[in-house]
Amino acid sequence: MRALQSRSLYRRSVLFVIILCAAAGMSCAQVLTFDHGKVEFHTSSIMSDIEATSTEITVNLDIATGVFDLIIPIQSFEFEYDMMQDHFNEEYIESHLYPNATFKGKVAQAISNISGAIEVDVSGQLTIHGETKTTDFKATLSKSEDFIKVKCKFPVVFKDFKVEEPSILSKAVAKDVEVKGLLYLN
Repeated sequence: MRALQSRSLYRRSVLFVIILCAAAGMSCAQVLTFDHGKVEFHTSSIMSDIEATSTEITVNLDIATGVFDLIIPIQSFEFEYDMMQDHFNEEYIESHLYPNATFKGKVAQAISNISGAIEVDVSGQLTIHGETKTTDFKATLSKSEDFIKVKCKFPVVFKDFKVEEPSILSKAVAKDVEVKGLLYLN
């Protein structure tokens, strides 16, 4: 009789652990992470157009809550010319002091049941150069078999983030940049 009770208790314990693991797995499955894609920025100046792209992105999107976190190492942005990249990192954005750009925000609409392409409102805190500002933009989310694609575009004014351009370039460098994101999450 005691052995039977012990086995019954053991089975219930194993069943409980299996259910607990399954529930934990389901809650983890609600958070999508970066698979591939890019974030790029573009600005025009009287000297030349300046473009840079990064594919080294960390993203977490909780589709149940809409909470969205993104981190980009500043030094991961690649420019057309090495000199531009060096100047951007050393003199302009000071990536040795401020190594990451981050965004922590939330999608306003419910996104747990995306079946096609939807436009959403995103609001959150963008941190560049150690300064944090509220940033709002629209994004398009679309679902394929394997991914949720996130596409967005918004302006950033570096002066708002206390990024000082060298005085010699003050008339040659544009004051704002257009940031575009194309992220594939799974």
